[in-house]
Amino acid sequence: MNEDIPYMTPEPPSEAITWQFPIPDLTTEIVDRANMESAFDYVVSHLENSGQRDHIRPKRTQYVDRLITEISTGTFRITEKDFRTLRVTDGPKERIVQCPTVYHRVGCHAIMTVFEKYTYPTLITNTGASIKGRGMHWLFHVIKEDMSRVPEFMKYFYQCDVCHYYDNINQRIMKWQIRQYTSDPILLPQLDNFVELLPEGLSKGLRSSQCFANLHLSDIDHKMSARVRNYVFTENGIEECVPVAVGQGEITLKGQKVRFLYYRYCDDIVIFAPTKKELWLLRDYLVSLLAEKGLQVKPSEAVRPLSEGNDYLGFKNYGTHALIRKRTKQKFARALARVKSRKRRQKLIGSFFGMASHADCRHLLKTLLAPSEYKRLKFKDKMKDFGDFKLNPTTLDGKKNFRGNKISPRELDGKGFIVVDFESDVVARRDREEYQRRLQDASVRGVNPDLVEKPKTKYIIQIIYQGALRKMCTGDRDLWNILDQIADEDGFPFFAAIEMDYSGQYPKANFVSASKFNITAPSDKELESILNRFNLK
Repeated sequence: MNEDIPYMTPEPPSEAITWQFPIPDLTTEIVDRANMESAFDYVVSHLENSGQRDHIRPKRTQYVDRLITEISTGTFRITEKDFRTLRVTDGPKERIVQCPTVYHRVGCHAIMTVFEKYTYPTLITNTGASIKGRGMHWLFHVIKEDMSRVPEFMKYFYQCDVCHYYDNINQRIMKWQIRQYTSDPILLPQLDNFVELLPEGLSKGLRSSQCFANLHLSDIDHKMSARVRNYVFTENGIEECVPVAVGQGEITLKGQKVRFLYYRYCDDIVIFAPTKKELWLLRDYLVSLLAEKGLQVKPSEAVRPLSEGNDYLGFKNYGTHALIRKRTKQKFARALARVKSRKRRQKLIGSFFGMASHADCRHLLKTLLAPSEYKRLKFKDKMKDFGDFKLNPTTLDGKKNFRGNKISPRELDGKGFIVVDFESDVVARRDREEYQRRLQDASVRGVNPDLVEKPKTKYIIQIIYQGALRKMCTGDRDLWNILDQIADEDGFPFFAAIEMDYSGQYPKANFVSASKFNITAPSDKELESILNRFNLK
């Protein structure tokens, strides 16, 4: 393995070391029909216009055959006539993005799916932009967990944003970086085409640009977050070794050893350290690394104490609590005041609550919403509140009475979680009440009660996701069968992920290994600690 491209974990998975960088042949895997058809289904399913989806789907075979020919011969290209230029509003910013045709989106998606499969495992753990299984909320909870684990490292922070990042990425350097990962002579000209779509910088809107933007800063990430598996601190005169998340750095600058925690979301970087002096040393080092690539940080960079609040990932985190960003609150309040439609109002509340549930926003919601609207909300419990949480061993109607808020399989798409237990043949209360009502009607009308259709049963699965107990309902018999088999083998608890399949008439959830999304399962020690926290042993 090339040491210039380290893996995101100190001990890479065994399957990850079966190839050598640069990989000589990726084209064969890209033009595999299953990969091409999967790329087509994904792109078409994400088209907003249903009419367009219905128009494109019959062309599946035609698109796939043509793309296989072009990619395998190295002739697939995206030119200026193959995309539209659009102006989109992203918060207070206006961006110019390039929107390729559906055909070229499918080709780009098929290529990048395979390319990312080999390159994304090389990224550090503490980065989350445009990576399946990670995201804003995922990284936000990572930071929250580190704040509770190593508070002495989180007293001050340095935050910066790269100035016009996509526009200032050096295409020559980017192409050189790509060649560190693959030497495929057929694929490289096509990847170069993605890089050179615009005269300067990377295109905004092309699937490949998200991956390239991550890889462009990856070497800086590794320099800024030298891996330290544990550290030693003194508490009451006793030295203890405490595991630390990947992303902790230890660098000697100007003769001073500096320890810190480093996080990156695309071009937004935040560094935590015990003192301001250490952060300014780290800032100078980071700026020098960016300058080598021709990049600069925005003037808005700052070093502040955490007590003033870290405005990052849409939240303002104070360590002890987190609030929604002021701009987001104002936008929601103004939109809510304008909307009169009840249906539209519910959509707005649901959208905002999806973000607000990760922070401490109960008072805000209680102020903005009507009492009936607030009452319907189901809040997520804060992670720190689960330390003293105990499961109630009592049962309900002979069934296990699982705790936690409900979560749908769609919300877990590409996410890792611990499956603790399950209960079969559960009937929802609403269905049970409806069945009793129909039985009464049948009795009044003199109808045989055996002719009344019985309610459908489901399986309820108890899981631990993002540090909280959750429960997931499923009526999928394939999942039932899997759970029954694992129960027969005494396989609980186990670590898994959900992969949604949208190719059929209805979405289908499948259990898969979390390693498919580059998610590492907790160690035996970590699992024991998690189960003890919820009294699940």
